[in-house]
Amino acid sequence: MMRLEMGTFPVRTLEFGPRTRWVDGALEVDRDGLLAEILADDRLTSAELEIVRPGDSVRIWPVRDVIEPRIKVDGPGMIYPGMVGRPVTTVGSGRTHRMSGIGVLEVSNVLWHSGGGDYLDLFIDMAGPWADVVPQASLLNLCLAVEPDRVLDIDEQNIAVHSAALLVSDRLAEAIRDQEPPELETYELTPAEGLPRVYYVQFLHSPQGKSQSLKTFHTSIYGISQLTPPWLLHPNEILDGAISGPYRTAFATTWSVANNPLLLELYRRHGTDFDFRGVLAFKTEWTMQHEKNLMAAQAAKMLRQIGTDGVIMSWDASGNEYLEVVNTLRECERLGIKVTLMTTEESPIGGVPTLLEPTPEADAIVSTGYRYSGLQGIGKVPPVAKVIGEAVRTVWRDPGGTVIRGQEQDMSGELDAPWRYDDHYGFNRLSVVAY
Repeated sequence: MMRLEMGTFPVRTLEFGPRTRWVDGALEVDRDGLLAEILADDRLTSAELEIVRPGDSVRIWPVRDVIEPRIKVDGPGMIYPGMVGRPVTTVGSGRTHRMSGIGVLEVSNVLWHSGGGDYLDLFIDMAGPWADVVPQASLLNLCLAVEPDRVLDIDEQNIAVHSAALLVSDRLAEAIRDQEPPELETYELTPAEGLPRVYYVQFLHSPQGKSQSLKTFHTSIYGISQLTPPWLLHPNEILDGAISGPYRTAFATTWSVANNPLLLELYRRHGTDFDFRGVLAFKTEWTMQHEKNLMAAQAAKMLRQIGTDGVIMSWDASGNEYLEVVNTLRECERLGIKVTLMTTEESPIGGVPTLLEPTPEADAIVSTGYRYSGLQGIGKVPPVAKVIGEAVRTVWRDPGGTVIRGQEQDMSGELDAPWRYDDHYGFNRLSVVAY
C-alpha cells in the first residue's frame, strides 16, 4: 500500500537575490547562478529568467509547459520520473515537498516534433480576461525563456529545453528539502469496505501517429509519450509527477496534472462517498478503428477484473481521440460499470451535436464548457506593456478553431485569446442549470 506525505511550502513573494532560499513564504532566487548552470549545457544558445506576478501587464509567449517545484525527500524515485533521462523508479511513496503558488514557465519556440500539424499556440496573460480564466495566471511565475542550438535534431532540442526547465524547478525545490513544511497532508487509500469501488480513467493524447516518431516530446507517463496499452497507476504516482510534460493548452501542463482538482476531489471523498481505488491512464489517438476498439475493450475488461463499480473519465484532447473515450464508456456500461464523463464540448454552430459521437450510454456528463475561446465569450485580450519570449507569433486558427492561413501578429497588441480553451480537469468556475 502506498503512503505519501506531501509537505506544502506556500510562496507569497518572489524576488531575485544572491542565493536561492525559502523563508516564511518568501522565495529568493539566485538568477545568475541558475543561468550559469543552465548555459553550461552546450546544446543551449540562450536563456533568460524573469519574474512575473498576477496583475502585471505582461504576456508570456510561447508557453510550452508550467512546472510546480517538487522534490522527493524520502522514499524511492525522483519527482517527474522518466523525463529527459530521469530515473523511472516507481514513485508515490515516502515524502515529497512542494512549493505552492509558483510556476516555472518553460518558454521556447521549439515544436514537440517535426511531423507538422501541432502549432505552438499557448500564451499566458498576467492580467485581463484571458488571465481571469487561466489558472497559472494566478501564480507567481518564474519564466525561463530558453532556446537550443537549431543544428540539433528536434528531439535533442526538446530534451535540452525541458531539461533546463526541470533544472530550474529542481533548484528551487532544493531550498525546501530539509525544512519542516507549514502544511503536511498524507495521501493513502485506506480500506473503505462497503462503499462503491471507483476508478478514475484519465485519457491522455499521444501525438505518435501525427509525428510519425516514437520520440515525440509530449505529455508522458514515466517519460513515455508514445501509444501504449492502458496503465494502472496509484494516484500518489501522479502527485509525484508520473504524468508530466508539455502540451498545447494551459489545462494540460505538468502543473495542471499535478494539481488536477478532479483527482484531488476523488481523494478527499475517499472513504466517505466511495472507495477510490486508483487511476487507469489511457493513451489516445490510435490510428486505426480496430486499434481504438481493442484498447477500449481491454480497458473496460481490466476495470471489471479489478472489481470496479463506477468510473469517472476525463480526456485532454479533441477530435478522433473521443472515439477511444466513447468506446471505453460504452464497454464499461455494457459490463455493468457506471460511468460519469467530464468533457469539453465542440461547437454547436449549425445545430450539430456538441459531442463528436452522442451515445445513450453517456447519461452522466459534466461539461467544462466549449473548447473554443471564441465560444466561451472571452473576446479580445488587451495590449500589454511587456512580452516575455517571442515578440511575434504566427496564428493558424481563429478563436472558433477554424484553420486560417498563417498570419503574423505583434504579441504586445490586442489579440484574440488562444483558440483552445479546453479545461480538461475542472479548473474553471463555469456553472450550468439543466432543464
